[in-house]
Amino acid sequence: MSDSRHEGSEQRHDKLIHIGELTSRITHDMRNPLTVIINYSMMIQKNSKNKLDKKSLDQLALVESEARKMYRQIEDILNYVKLPPLKLQNYSLHDILKKVIENIQTDNDVEIQLPKANPQIICDIDKLEIVFVNLITNAVEAISGTGSISISVKTAPNNIIIEIEDSGPGIAKEDLDKVFEPLFTTKQSGTGLGLSSCKNIIERHGGTLSVKNNPTTFTIKLPKREASV
Repeated sequence: MSDSRHEGSEQRHDKLIHIGELTSRITHDMRNPLTVIINYSMMIQKNSKNKLDKKSLDQLALVESEARKMYRQIEDILNYVKLPPLKLQNYSLHDILKKVIENIQTDNDVEIQLPKANPQIICDIDKLEIVFVNLITNAVEAISGTGSISISVKTAPNNIIIEIEDSGPGIAKEDLDKVFEPLFTTKQSGTGLGLSSCKNIIERHGGTLSVKNNPTTFTIKLPKREASV
């Protein structure tokens, strides 16, 4: 009996691997057409402000917004499924954050405050950008109007600690322990993989990712380390 259960478990594991590979291929192929839709929507809006009526411009903005939601969902799936080796190099925290903030759609009423300190961080920049994009975008969506996001950093003998605090209403108490679980989401259009992927990325860097309420604060703790040659 135990042999048959073992074989069944192996078969299910193999199926999950194949499903993961298929999901990765499909979502990867979907990114390119979505990028085209987003870029052309932005271009048409920019070039047609004085040529199209408000209704048409609003419809274009909606197309862009919905395409961005789909793109982010695809990124969440890919980041969760694919685990390539980390490419560790030395980067300035400010340079990473400025690049991320430039690529995030933020409401004019949401102020993002960069940390005063600007330590050098040994990281895989592509992966760490994924983490910051997710955490800052989630904070913007949580605020949903006027508010602020404050990013602070402090250094310890062996760690760099980055905190992202927002002025939103906070996470429901019953959800606080679940936010990093795969497939858990409170959003209608969410995959439930974004924060789980973030936690995975930070842990692969040898660090930790945690959250607390009052106010909502996500804390990234990264080890000080040497870049690989």
